[in-house]
Formats: sequence, structure tokens, C-alpha cells
Amino acid sequence: MTRLTDTAPATGTTVAAMSATAVAALLGAALATAAPASAASRPAGTTTATGTTTAAGSGRAAAPNIQLPFPCGQKWRLDTWGHAPALDMVKEPDQTGTLGATVVAPLAGTVKQSFYHANAGNMIQIDHGGGYFTTYLHLQSRAVQVGAKVAAGATIGLVGKSGPTANDHPHLHFELGFDQNGDGSASWGEAGSERVRPTIGGVVYGTANSMTWRNVTSGNTCATPPPTYWVDTHADAPGYATPGGTRTGTLNKGTNYVYCRVWGPNVQVGADYNHWWLKTDLDSGSPTRNQWVSAYYLKRWGNDQAKDNSGRDIPNC
Repeated sequence: MTRLTDTAPATGTTVAAMSATAVAALLGAALATAAPASAASRPAGTTTATGTTTAAGSGRAAAPNIQLPFPCGQKWRLDTWGHAPALDMVKEPDQTGTLGATVVAPLAGTVKQSFYHANAGNMIQIDHGGGYFTTYLHLQSRAVQVGAKVAAGATIGLVGKSGPTANDHPHLHFELGFDQNGDGSASWGEAGSERVRPTIGGVVYGTANSMTWRNVTSGNTCATPPPTYWVDTHADAPGYATPGGTRTGTLNKGTNYVYCRVWGPNVQVGADYNHWWLKTDLDSGSPTRNQWVSAYYLKRWGNDQAKDNSGRDIPNC
């Protein structure tokens, strides 16, 4: 299996083992006319229905319940064409507004890849923890670089038609991947890669080739998200389900966001100590959302202090 890496391969390397001509056969007939498929012509089962929240297959944790990678309330058409479980997305009702549409993170995470690929064009991959990654191809532009931490709903780029396999047709090619071989990333863009069926808003998509879902509405950050406070940590911080409770994962050293603080068990190393615990989203582990790390790992402010990088006290939860 060919793995596509952060280094752009030489011109001529194929995505999904398809040439631009092959992609044209898939995309051109269905999309170039801008005429959505009628209800009669769509395969049975293409209408949105409540689905399971567990990814197909075995040997991995349940897939995260992500949201559409578009702002709250927008409606998009999703198609698998011949590359299920990957999805191509265009804006409803007639694709107008697809080119240049804002792409947002469907879940909090850390940018794993961000570069221009010879065939896929501008692409981004985000690590959401637990072995799961989302990948975005053919972007018009990229707003984030490798290592950036993004919250759910944060802008990461714009929908485009970059790369020859876009067939000059504006759309977002979207994949959810799982790091099955444990190498720290998820391969993408071809049959046999580590892409899996995504669960979006509680519904499983990408179940078979030639499937279409119409008017899928984004629920991305429709509720007012909690405020975040940026802090620097001096070392990798262990994360817990409750302050000082069961270990669940790790918050990596560097600049991170936290939501709020509570007073809890003391963490002390030598003369340095801290009773405050910070709610945050971890970089790795399971689960990663709304976990706890000790404020001992804050890079500045001293004992029993819990402030953000601007010196403001982080609010109590």
C-alpha cells in the first residue's frame, strides 16, 4: 500500500490510484451539470436516517461522532461515487457557493499534515486523538499549519478545486481515517488506505459506493462553545477523567487551551506544587474530550496559581 506523506510526491503520483480522467468519469457526469440526483434515481437508503455511532470493522475504538466540517446550519450534499467510505461534498441546493466556502474543524484536534499535494492539491489532516484523523483535499487555501491546535468549529481553510484529481470541479473530498498500524497517522486517498466510515451528527455515512445524501445540515458548534484560555505547559501532562482520578491520556507539552479550573488533589514535585486542576481536551488517549490535567504543568505563575498566558485567572468551572 502506498502511503502519502507530508512530503509532496513527484508529479504523476496518483490519489486513490486514479488519473484525472478517471476522476472525471466519477465526478464529471454527476456534478458538472449541477443537477442533483432525483429521489427516484438515488439508491435506496440515501436519505438521512439515525445511525449507529460505532465505526464499521473491529480492532479499534468507536469512531468519534463528528460534525460536518462547515458552519452551523449550512446544508450540503454528500456523495461516495466510487470511493466509499470517502465523501465528496458540495453545497445545496445547486452547488452555488461551494467554491470558497469556509471549512471548519469537525472536532478539536492537532494539525498533522498541511501541504500542497501533486494530485490532491491543498490538503490538511487533523489528529483527533484515539487513533482517528480527518483529511481534507482540493482546498482553495489552507489556514492552519502542522502542529496547530484547533477547536471544533475553527476555520481551517476554504473549499476549492486544487489538484488535477479535482477535475476542475469545486468540492471538498473528506475522509475519516483510523491509524490501524499504529504509525501515528492515517493513510488516505486510495483504496486500501486507512479510511473508515465517518459518523457525522450521529449518522454513519460512506456505507457503499454510489450513495447520495441530500440536504445534510451541519450541527457544527451550533451551541455556544465554552470559552477557551490559552496556556503554556512545560512538559507532557497526564490527563485524568476526574481531578486525580483515572488516567485517560496525555496533553502534550506546548501551547494548549483549557476551559476552566477546580481545586483538587495536590500535585507536588520538590518545592513546586499546585492544587488547581484544568479542564481541557487531551492530545491522545481515550476519551480525550473534557478531561483534567494539573495546573502544576503550567510553565509560569508559580505554586497554586492557575492563569492563562495573559495573566488572567482561569475561571472556576
